[in-house]
Amino acid sequence: MEDHSALTQLALLLAAAFLGGALLQRLRQPVLVGYILVGFVLGPSVLGVVHDQEQIKTLAGLGILILLFIVGMELDLKKFAPVYKAAIIVTLSQIVIGVGAMFALGLLFDWSLARILLLGFAVSLSSTAVAIKLLQDMRELNTTLGRAAIGILIAQDIAVIPMLLIIGAMSGDSFNILQIPKIILALGFMAGLIVILNRKPEWFSKLVDFVPQENQTAVTAMAICFSAAALAGLAGLSAAYGAFLAGLVIGNTTKRSTYEENILPIFEVLMMVFFLSIGLLIDLDFLIEKFTQVFSLLIIAMTLKTIINITILKWLGFSRRNSFVIGAALGQVGEFSFILAALGLASGAIMPDGYKYVVSIIALSLVITPVWLYAVRRMNLLRRRRTRKKVI
Repeated sequence: MEDHSALTQLALLLAAAFLGGALLQRLRQPVLVGYILVGFVLGPSVLGVVHDQEQIKTLAGLGILILLFIVGMELDLKKFAPVYKAAIIVTLSQIVIGVGAMFALGLLFDWSLARILLLGFAVSLSSTAVAIKLLQDMRELNTTLGRAAIGILIAQDIAVIPMLLIIGAMSGDSFNILQIPKIILALGFMAGLIVILNRKPEWFSKLVDFVPQENQTAVTAMAICFSAAALAGLAGLSAAYGAFLAGLVIGNTTKRSTYEENILPIFEVLMMVFFLSIGLLIDLDFLIEKFTQVFSLLIIAMTLKTIINITILKWLGFSRRNSFVIGAALGQVGEFSFILAALGLASGAIMPDGYKYVVSIIALSLVITPVWLYAVRRMNLLRRRRTRKKVI
């Protein structure tokens, strides 16, 4: 009977998520916002339809691996090359400033190094899913603006891997120095693999051709993803690291489109579950009690990220309009920050209350990003009009 109840809850949750996503899509908003809102409403904090979150967390964990696998697969090194300098500068600046800001707060509140790094990494990342959706709606995806934004998102996606390795090397409030050689080797291997894929992709195309996939392309892709994730986990590294490398290899072979086409439906379902899990984890009582602190941290984080992005992009020679749009579109805290927070909670780098803060800020930032982008663009437009009037 308990199993029957659990399956009923899961079926109800997925059906509601589909409707919520469809409604948000009708309103020309990112569907993932609908998934988060449905998870929040049906979760323990509001209606309480779903009580047991363990099944959802397990499926969300699979979604994380598939997300990294797809990110690796869609990492087009040739498209990244023309904008890599600007993308790397913006991404590194966000990370340095994010960690620096958390270090200053850490000195004030006596935080551990592990917590400082975790929160610094978390606030420096943006949401690939939300940003791409916004750019698509604006018809800017294939423009100079869109290519620059995607380049920055690609650089951030790559940066997630060393972040995961570093957070995974933490134990409680301390950082395990003995893990440093392993992290360096893992990053060196990834860098070497990227270089080889950029110069000799045919080597891996031949290797992938040996894998049987007749009528089982999706199953084969899942097997490659989970096998690589398992090997990375057995080596003492993040399973997500292995999934990312597997996707990176397949994405730079002649079989990319075949695998991508067949795995996409599975990916969309697991991503729906992943964002549902974020909504389910929002604690309404905590949010109401700490609303002032949460909202203040949210506005501070998004304002600083947007200003940093705009300033650096203008310094790199981008137009004022493009700098403002990219800066605002990447101003939110991304979904990968949720993964870092979960890893930090498991390692003891943050406590449950700290985890609730991070989850609340991530969810709210994803939800308000469309409004944030509109407000920043409107502010830029009003400023331009004032400037013209003064000139006249």
